[in-house]
Amino acid sequence: MLDLFLYHLTLCLPLFLLVLLGWALAYFKAFSAECSRHLSDFTFRFLMPVMLFDLLSDLSDMPPVDWRVLVAFFTSCFFVHLLGRGLGNRFHLDNTGKTVFGMAAIFGNNVQLGVPIVQVSLGESAMPTISLLIIFSVLILWTAAIACVEFGKGEGPVNVRKILLSMARVVKNPIVLGILLGGAYGLTGLKLPGFVDGTLAYISQATTPIALIVVGMGLAQHRFSAALPKGLGIAGLKLIAQPVIVYGLCWAIGLSEEVTQAAVLTAALPVAINIYMMAVDFRSEEAAASNAIFVSTILSAISIPIVLTLMGVANPIS
Repeated sequence: MLDLFLYHLTLCLPLFLLVLLGWALAYFKAFSAECSRHLSDFTFRFLMPVMLFDLLSDLSDMPPVDWRVLVAFFTSCFFVHLLGRGLGNRFHLDNTGKTVFGMAAIFGNNVQLGVPIVQVSLGESAMPTISLLIIFSVLILWTAAIACVEFGKGEGPVNVRKILLSMARVVKNPIVLGILLGGAYGLTGLKLPGFVDGTLAYISQATTPIALIVVGMGLAQHRFSAALPKGLGIAGLKLIAQPVIVYGLCWAIGLSEEVTQAAVLTAALPVAINIYMMAVDFRSEEAAASNAIFVSTILSAISIPIVLTLMGVANPIS
């Protein structure tokens, strides 16, 4: 088992070194915050959607997606969110603060960090599963967060319009568009012209390192010491509780080994940087969200290889 852990650690280490490189470039001000923000926008709005389109354009040649994975994953989100709100109670938070806590415990960095790790560790056959989870995570989790805040105000009417608008924005999300368009084209069974496929391949090859560097640059904007106890609590729920619960649910439902591995690995990803945006938008627990992102990303460099090892994801050489 030690050999398998070292294999996965070595496999994932270059990805996290790119994150560290991005952090160092931003922390030591090799690039301005404005430059980092523009690079992040370029990655999110162009590189990642193109890469996801490219990966899913061969969808007809991949195994069909088992939709039951949504039941396992989002049932786990429900329970872990409740645990997060319970943890928020221990810190005497209001409803909005508890919502941020609960969402931070289930909203992972599925795109910028998740896609590269899934590609490297599980292969492209796992991409349909993680793509499905990405789409529904964007739709369900962000909308649920707004709904929790609105219904928990206890004063005045619920802003249903705000909830519906958040759902409508999902369709305009560049990541979701890339997945939907790539999947739709892939289902036709048609092959892309060689020159188009070659161009997309070059973009895809550039996307992973740039996306990981962007993650590191984003981490440099957050402080390690800010609300450390809260950040550690959230990180524990995200990196330990959710993968364990997802694994149990996948086993109970009877999902295949490949789908289970993709779902558990997605659940084991660190807290998404979007959580900080959510905390700022809700004006609650910005420091806790910031710390949870930083701490969970650092710890995931070890926890993800452990998860892969415990699931028995094989070393192809062995």
